[in-house]
Amino acid sequence: MIDLTATPLPVQSTAAAAGPAWWEIVSALAPVGTLAAAVVAAVVGLNTIRQRSYSDRRAEFWRRAEWALEASVSPDPQMQAMGTMVLASLAKSDLIASDEELQLLDAVWIDPIAEAEEAGLDEELGDA
Repeated sequence: MIDLTATPLPVQSTAAAAGPAWWEIVSALAPVGTLAAAVVAAVVGLNTIRQRSYSDRRAEFWRRAEWALEASVSPDPQMQAMGTMVLASLAKSDLIASDEELQLLDAVWIDPIAEAEEAGLDEELGDA
């Protein structure tokens, strides 16, 4: 027969001594991973916007430069003057052009721009 008055023996658990399981640690770090992913996505998004803005400004510079170059070789003297003034304005503008691109424009149009400045044609541009 079974003695019901005897004190039961303590049961030792090996799970408590081993520490948390790996999936418990990973699940505890999930909010940190989500935050890190959000920060990385924000940085990538901001860099994309900055690069797009830079590219758009360069494209606009060259669109205007092409018009000015075509106008400056026009048979119409007024168009030539306007093209030269726009080239002078572009050389001073805050639209983005690399040093090499500005040197290219200088090599082709440094004399006409200097002549326009000497003639006072750039005064209409506010000498920006």
